[in-house]
Parts: sequence; structure tokens; C-alpha cells
Amino acid sequence: MTHDEIDVFLQRFAARRAPSSHTLRAYRCDLRDFAGFVTHAELVFDEGETVLAYVRELQTGRKAAPRTVRRRVAALRGYFKDRARQAEGKVSPFLGLEMQLPRARSLPRGLSREEAIKLAKLARCVLRAGGEREVRALAAGVLTLTCVGLRIAELAQLLRGDFHAGDGGLHVRGKGNRERRVFIVDRELREELADLATGPSEAPLFALGLRPWSTAQLRKRVKEFARSAGVERKVTPHMLRHTSATLLLEDGVDLLFLQRMLGHENIATTALYARVNDASLRQALERASLLDTLAA
Repeated sequence: MTHDEIDVFLQRFAARRAPSSHTLRAYRCDLRDFAGFVTHAELVFDEGETVLAYVRELQTGRKAAPRTVRRRVAALRGYFKDRARQAEGKVSPFLGLEMQLPRARSLPRGLSREEAIKLAKLARCVLRAGGEREVRALAAGVLTLTCVGLRIAELAQLLRGDFHAGDGGLHVRGKGNRERRVFIVDRELREELADLATGPSEAPLFALGLRPWSTAQLRKRVKEFARSAGVERKVTPHMLRHTSATLLLEDGVDLLFLQRMLGHENIATTALYARVNDASLRQALERASLLDTLAA
């Protein structure tokens, strides 16, 4: 498994599946790591026992997180499947191989409603104060992440032409080049986005001049913004995605609508993101008061 062979596989993988650039970088790293492990351990490259030895090394030797282990195995499975498809007589070492991979048990982290209120209040104050475009764009970006749960990469690649002032629609390009529309219903945020969207339609909506923010820049700025708002925890853009899903579900938005808004292929993923906390469950049961209605 040379670096050139890995790159050729990733080219075919990209053409077939249209993954994100982040996924491609991760898979390249994963496959190179496996190749290095095989060379160092002097194992046979395409044997099932080698794959099992690598998984054991990840789990017990490196204490890798369950998500990391599953992604690396997925990368290997895809590589060997493609190799068997391309080369006559080649068989994937995964054929007939049985392994139990751990599933991640951690639930998504989001902000509490009180923390989200602090963040939204500061963002609205910034918008009302006016000022430089970059400052307003950050505040508008924080509100957008919070109200429609975009991924950070989706926000970073939004163009001015992606916003439709008439209905508040945002044209979003998600994972695997899947496209969807979400809607900004807040009047103040819609007006701000309409102002940010003036100019060339191909220019970035959230930008430093005409240069789009990178995801790293956005993560850093969101963390600093949250600290300024008085949120003590380290806040990431993905936490705002979880927050959006959780609070909307608590407020009665249907899970199917959330699935579409978040761009999930599987509604089971939406159910994990949009979990209801114990306090909200208790409040819902109190409002329903089922036994009282049955006794009436």
C-alpha cells in the first residue's frame, strides 16, 4: 500500500461517493497509518489477521476512541473492496472476517437554554450596534448556527447568492455534495443576512473582505465570542448545531423536520443529536397529565 496507491484509491472514492475534503484527508491519514503499522510489525499486508492485529493495536495499544477505530476500519474496508474490484483474483481480507467494534456511547454536547440566551443576546447587541462588516458577520454567523444547526463547513462555504431575502431561504451544500434549503425566520437576522448578501453572488457570505473564513478561523472566533457572552465552557460551532436540534425538539418541532434541516440521511442520527433532557421530559409529562385525562 504505497502513497501513490492510496491517492489513486481516494480519487476513485471521491468520484464515486463525493465525500467532504475533511473525510478525504482523514482516510488518507488512516490508510497511511495502517501501511506504516504493517511495515513496522512485519505482517502480511492483505491478511485478515493483520487487520485484526491493527484493530487490537488501536484499541489496546493506542486507546483510540471508538469513532476513530470505526472510521479507520471503514477506510480499510473501502480500500480493499476497491482493490478487489480493480484487480482480478484479489480478495478483500475483510471477506468472512468477524469483528466486534465498539460504538461511541457519548451523547452530543450542546448549550443549555440559559447559555444559548447569553450567546443570542450578545449577537443581537452586536447587530444592533452596527459597525464593521466582519464583526456583524460573526454575530450573524453565530445566530445562524444556533437557529438552523448548520455544520461549520456548510456555513463557511455559503455564498451571497445562496441567501434569498424573499423567504429567508439559505441554499446549503452539505456532506457528499447533498443540497438542501433551510429558512431564517427571525426578521432581524434576515435583514442582516440580506445586507451581508449584497454584492457579487459568487462572493462568500461570511468573509474577510472577499476571502471566506476557514473553518479553523470560525472555530476560534466562535469560542472567543462565547467567552465574551459569559459562557464559561469552551464552545465549538458543532455544539451550536446540537443546541439548535435539542432546543427545537424541546419546543415541539417534529423530528422529521429536524432531519431535513440538519441534512441527515438517517433519522436515527437526528434522534441522537436532538435528545430531550430529563427536565424537558418531566415538563412534557406534566403538561400532558395523562392520568388526569383518563379519570375525567
